[in-house]
Amino acid sequence: MREYGVIVFGASGFTGKRVMVEMAANCSNVKWAAAGRSEQRINQAIASVGLVGVDVVVADCGDEDSLLAMCARADVVINCTGPFRFYGPPVVKACIAQATNYVDITGEPEFMEKMELEYDEAARDARVHIVSAAGFDSVPADEGFVFTKEQFGHCAYAESFLSLDSSAGFAGHATTFECVVHGLGSAKELKEVRAALAEKRPRGVPFAGKKLKVQDLYSEPRIEGGAYVSKFPGADASVVKRSELFRSAASGEPQSQYGAYIVIGNLWNAARLGFHQKVIETAISFDFGKKHVLEHPGFWTAGVFSHDGPSEEQMAKTSFSMTFHASGFTKESAAAGEISGTPDVKVVTRVSGPEPGYVATPIFVVAAALTCIEDHKKMGPGGVKTPSMAFKGTGYRQKLIKRGIKFEVLEVGGSTGGGQVEGFERFRLVAAALTCIEDHKKMGPGGVKTPSMAFKGTGYRQKLIKRGIKFEVLEVGGSTGEAK
Repeated sequence: MREYGVIVFGASGFTGKRVMVEMAANCSNVKWAAAGRSEQRINQAIASVGLVGVDVVVADCGDEDSLLAMCARADVVINCTGPFRFYGPPVVKACIAQATNYVDITGEPEFMEKMELEYDEAARDARVHIVSAAGFDSVPADEGFVFTKEQFGHCAYAESFLSLDSSAGFAGHATTFECVVHGLGSAKELKEVRAALAEKRPRGVPFAGKKLKVQDLYSEPRIEGGAYVSKFPGADASVVKRSELFRSAASGEPQSQYGAYIVIGNLWNAARLGFHQKVIETAISFDFGKKHVLEHPGFWTAGVFSHDGPSEEQMAKTSFSMTFHASGFTKESAAAGEISGTPDVKVVTRVSGPEPGYVATPIFVVAAALTCIEDHKKMGPGGVKTPSMAFKGTGYRQKLIKRGIKFEVLEVGGSTGGGQVEGFERFRLVAAALTCIEDHKKMGPGGVKTPSMAFKGTGYRQKLIKRGIKFEVLEVGGSTGEAK
């Protein structure tokens, strides 16, 4: 172990502050420090979130020696400094040089794929894990896709539908908006990076079934009220497809196809969103327009993004859910090699949690850092990876579940209600049988028992949770919300 298990770089930023709070609340057994270019600003940030006794490390993206010194002191660096296309590469380079694992919260495909292009080989040689998109972009999509695939013998298609719910209005910070703006203006650069990556990535990996058509905007009958959905503009599709390509290349199975959408609601909302996006895209095509857009995010987004970011009330009253509608083949069909025809089973799953950008993101990225420490030996060889590539076979998902992120199976076989009950019965019986085998020594003397008598002190409940069965505390001390 080095001096610190984790260093939070960019700790004085809006998201960095909340990552520090998550570290302080849930990482008492890990020594950590806050880092950034200004010791004064970091100390002010620490005090502003009510923390004391946090070590401070000074490092600057423009000072390579300071980054090398910082990385040498930690097992893992959490990078919260965006836009990552400008400030991320020097941190990645320093982590590889010092054999320090790296996780970040970026949602910028160009940065992620450029790091894969330029540093994957070096990271592999150094046995270092460089894990991007370990925040809301794109853990729910990436890990949720894997969770959905686990319900099949072979999954052919999966589409995710992101819904945001807020009784106080959704809001974002200006830095998040800045990343989006630069992403909109770099389509040419991303295309060039992908062309170069195509020469290095696995080739000829087939897809399951006919090509999945992803639409720009349409009314989705599987969403309540036939709500309008739009192709999700973030990094989810890029991250999930990259994960699936490497998974399929390693396993020899056809790739499962994926489409990512966001629920807009009615046609009026869709029209407003499309109008705002087109106006911003037009403005940033000119240098003076781009400058004005970045300096005045509130004006260009009707107040959604600002330099103040969301209020505590807005974050407390906002949540997300990502629902996956998938089709594929049962385990019996897959075992018989019958995965080329029409899918014979449908599954609906959901990943959900608190406010995505600044409450759930710290949960996702801190759990990623802890997994790099606790399950390092399970993570395989190093490289530049997506979350589901890096954390396969680790306890990462369980860490998320413990922090209130839910993974649920809502529907199996195309039926609601009855299908769900039948699924639970299967889960319960199989989990009971596996517990009798794996935890036999913990089950005490024999006898005719109820489940809770037989499985006291075993891993039975955790097996059910892994299969999407929920155990929730809804109220403590007579209050809802904060007490939970």
